[in-house]
Amino acid sequence: MPAFRVAAIVCALALGVQVVSASPVYSRYRGVSIGDSVGVVAAALHMTPSDVAIVHTRPALIQQLTWRPNQFFTGRTSAPDALEEMVLTFHLGQLARIVATYDRDRTEGLTNADLRDSFTTIYGTSMLVSTASGIRSSGDPEIIGQWGDGETLVVLLRETFPRRIRVTVSSVAADRLLQDALASGARLDATEAPTREMVRRLSEELTRRQRDEQSRIDNKSAFTP
Repeated sequence: MPAFRVAAIVCALALGVQVVSASPVYSRYRGVSIGDSVGVVAAALHMTPSDVAIVHTRPALIQQLTWRPNQFFTGRTSAPDALEEMVLTFHLGQLARIVATYDRDRTEGLTNADLRDSFTTIYGTSMLVSTASGIRSSGDPEIIGQWGDGETLVVLLRETFPRRIRVTVSSVAADRLLQDALASGARLDATEAPTREMVRRLSEELTRRQRDEQSRIDNKSAFTP
């Protein structure tokens, strides 16, 4: 890949993120911040609260919003955004985790050093270098870089299947609670699934019987031998 194209793509990856300062703002990405409310995030991304999906209501309210920057632009003359989509997860109404996935074509050929350098410009020197030389299970994402403080963690990843680049921004404390709530919600769903299925089938059977009975009544009154 030509050097000028590599430079252009690396710059594009950094668009919309805070410029690094003496104290990098790890919690902010693309105009939203960890801890923001559902309404604040939706407004910042020009979406509405109705676009937010409910993942679980028990044991805690978990909501999710998916934002794709390129879907809002038609007839554009500039290059597409390097960001393919951003999935924002809320715990108890506050943003706890951001997962940003970059377009494969816009990151093709970029080395780990290229990618890490782009985020170093934003967040400073990575606390953790690539795990490429370390031991990791097949299919596990490769950690390219890691930044953060005691409250927020930023992790840059290269995934193999499917091949893509991701960055996660999460609250250290809230993400732990989020993971626990997701696991508990999944257990509740699994435990209650048989009961919900039985109720669904009974409801369908009752609806069918009522429909058949109404058909019998209608046909009986209209029937002529």
